[in-house]
Amino acid sequence: MPYQKVRGIEMYYEWHGPKDGDVVVFVNGLFADTTSWSLQRDAFAASYRVLLYDARGQGRSQKPNGPYFHHDHVADLVALLEALAVSEALFVGISHGGTVSMRMAAEHPACVRGLAVANTFAHCDTLMRAKLSSWLCALEWGGPAGRFDISLPWVWGRRFAAEQWSLVEHLRELAAEAEPDAIRALIEGGLNYDIRPLLPKIQAPTLVIAAEEDVLTPPFLARELVAAIPRAVFASIPDAGHAVNFESPHTYNRLILDFLSRIT
Repeated sequence: MPYQKVRGIEMYYEWHGPKDGDVVVFVNGLFADTTSWSLQRDAFAASYRVLLYDARGQGRSQKPNGPYFHHDHVADLVALLEALAVSEALFVGISHGGTVSMRMAAEHPACVRGLAVANTFAHCDTLMRAKLSSWLCALEWGGPAGRFDISLPWVWGRRFAAEQWSLVEHLRELAAEAEPDAIRALIEGGLNYDIRPLLPKIQAPTLVIAAEEDVLTPPFLARELVAAIPRAVFASIPDAGHAVNFESPHTYNRLILDFLSRIT
């Protein structure tokens, strides 16, 4: 398993696809890891050099004392790309991964040829802080499984919950094994997140995707991003919730692959 020492921690990463392909970096959701892209990896690796990685506190990467602030995630990613000799790439991020990708594009424009973000947002407003704070409370009450239970209604769409409940239950079992301190550090690091002043600085072509049934980061937040990012376009996916890459993988993959083909 490949690891890279980055800013004092060991970060886990994977390469997939042709070595001479354009690099596409996938940036995980807050509590996700590289396995969360299982329905995207092969579809993208057919044409691109795919880089998957776990951020600090996620998956197989180290979990130092937190909180893990937004600027930490961006600095870690910049250092990882430098260590892997990646000078520029395309970025695909969902939720928290979208926030990291957008900040990368604003602060390190030479590194970002284009980005596709889904179900993400510009800042942690009063309501989002309340949502995240409820997850912290659930973590204290019921541990990682309790945190999963409280966040569940905000993460999954109706169709997926009805048709794939056994998968949701399996994901709960996996989530229950997470380290509570890492979950806490990931949540606390995002409570004051705000990149609204940076959005006009993003010059890379940007695809902003919204899932129509996403109640955690509703579609109006995606439209705010499109209004603020100079070269952004909007796409919507029906019948899906926050975990849209799980719920509607074919539509999600097609939208992004079509977008990347137009800008590379």
